[in-house]
Amino acid sequence: MSHDTSNHYADEPHDVSQPLPHHHVPYLAIFGALVVLTIITVAIGIFLRFSSEAVNVLLALLIAAVKASLVALFFMHLKFEGKLIYLIFIVPLALCVLLVVALLPDIVMTKEGSDSSSLHLFNTPAMMQTPAAEHR
Repeated sequence: MSHDTSNHYADEPHDVSQPLPHHHVPYLAIFGALVVLTIITVAIGIFLRFSSEAVNVLLALLIAAVKASLVALFFMHLKFEGKLIYLIFIVPLALCVLLVVALLPDIVMTKEGSDSSSLHLFNTPAMMQTPAAEHR
């Protein structure tokens, strides 16, 4: 009985120690884009205020998301990773968004003086006093 061991390790890769190809990352262009986006954020915050605060916040969050994407994709080299890294990123992000959306009605939809939301937990007697009531 002879044992053929030549084909025993045929399923294992033989080029495990081969270096991955180097990806050219335009660091200066990404840095320039981050600087420009930061200048736009500051300009919108100081000079170009919209009448709706929701528009201001959404615009700031949009610019921040673009900047975070640039940092994650290029400086953290996530652009050159495999598909599994996106699954690892998307699942916690979806849970985070779900948590924020689920808690928004409890925070936002409340009437003045109502105990219907959890914001009443933060109203202490010192916070309830108005400046006009202090001068009487």
